[in-house]
Amino acid sequence: MKNRYFITLSYDGTRYHGWQIQPNGDSVQQELQQALSTLLRQPVEVVGAGRTDTGVHAKMMVAHFEWESHLDGEQLSYKLNKLLPQDIAVQEVRQVSEDMHARFSATSRTYHYYIHTRKDPFLQA
Repeated sequence: MKNRYFITLSYDGTRYHGWQIQPNGDSVQQELQQALSTLLRQPVEVVGAGRTDTGVHAKMMVAHFEWESHLDGEQLSYKLNKLLPQDIAVQEVRQVSEDMHARFSATSRTYHYYIHTRKDPFLQA
């Protein structure tokens, strides 16, 4: 029986082609799967709660993956943050029941849109 784990993370999506793996550019999902697979020494598939588009950031994204044995969530979070690029941060890894699903078990989603109507020298283009 496999154990299911939720990963709560945030990211600055400026340099990514969105959450989902894309053939034409880097994605957050790709970075996370690669880091997990490196740490666990086996291919790991990560399922996200949703998708973000190119350049979009996330303050609190949830994803899940499955693993055969028990993992220490605190240690895994620490190690993932050491491997992941600076613009992706894992807040928590925790074991959940096998029927929990990052996408289908979500009870809400909140989006914030910021539209700047004036030139601001502190914002990047």
